Amino acid sequence: MLIYFWIGILSGQEEQVLDTIFNKDTKTFLAVPLITNDPVMQTGFGGLGLFFFKINQQDQKSPPSLVSLYGIYSTNDSYMITPFARIFWGEDRNRAAFGVGNLRVNNDFKYEDYDGDFRLVYTEMRTFMTAEYSKKVWRDFYLGILYLGTQTSYAFNRGTQEEKDFTKAFFEENGIQDNFVSSIGLNLSFDSRDYPYYPTRGLSFSIRPKLNADWLGSDNDYVDTDYEFTYFYSLSDDKILAASLAGGFAFGDVPFDGYQNYGVRNSLRGYETGKYKGRNMIASQVELRWRFYKKWGAAFFGGTGSIWGNENNGEEEFERAWLPSAGLGLRYMVSKEKRINIRLDYALGVDGNQGLYFGVMEAF
Repeated sequence: MLIYFWIGILSGQEEQVLDTIFNKDTKTFLAVPLITNDPVMQTGFGGLGLFFFKINQQDQKSPPSLVSLYGIYSTNDSYMITPFARIFWGEDRNRAAFGVGNLRVNNDFKYEDYDGDFRLVYTEMRTFMTAEYSKKVWRDFYLGILYLGTQTSYAFNRGTQEEKDFTKAFFEENGIQDNFVSSIGLNLSFDSRDYPYYPTRGLSFSIRPKLNADWLGSDNDYVDTDYEFTYFYSLSDDKILAASLAGGFAFGDVPFDGYQNYGVRNSLRGYETGKYKGRNMIASQVELRWRFYKKWGAAFFGGTGSIWGNENNGEEEFERAWLPSAGLGLRYMVSKEKRINIRLDYALGVDGNQGLYFGVMEAF
């Protein structure tokens, strides 16, 4: 989910306050108001709490651990609340992540087909829990286990009566219904990045196969796999080239809410998350990050991707073979110690898709 936050950059004591907050030798707590502007959720307001810490102060290799709480309510009556933790310990030999969340997103997607345009207007309500633990097994390789549980339900109470009736009939005709997904999986990863919150060099990849089965409580039996590759290269002291390849694939009795969502995990910016869905997705992008003056920076990015394999749930309008994106952004580094940026990005896609994004830390 895209996050915007405002902080008193124009305050006369901003530098002193941030240097104190982000001192690497102390625990770090930051609470800030949020303003969001998402292509799906529209404008929203909320708050973000970030707490950086080290489990062992003598540990010189582990990155700072992070606990966060994110909550937002938007102008189209969508909301999200998500506590999350990312923990590093034991000289970075151990890594764990935990998260729970509850959200309601009011979708209004416009599609084009051979008979003209049509709209799907519906509310998606979701409660989820995720937990993961990984251990270093050799050099920069990690092997981990994970669990994901997600309850999704749909409602048709927005838009005109014609839009509500059409969307409900569309869902019923294509077997799209409330669903519970419960899965266990593995995470094979490699991470040679110099710093996880703002890498300047190194390579990382993660491959996560997951089994969804009725004996785990899942309503559907299927296997899905997510993957992500990132690479960072310092062109100079103030310029970084970043590249990403991400996506996933699934086979078996895959439900509608188990499909890949184009635009999720920032692949790619410029598209409404959830508008394009399918069993299979691939998205690649390249970004040039340039710090041009003190704490100020810019980013220039572009990429393309594809999503396909929606033969069981819905129509082919969910699929797209060619979804390019390009954009630019502005950066402000609120901490040199923790290398934390706030960002403002504008991205342009095809068929009128576009987005304006304010975020905490980089897109990938």
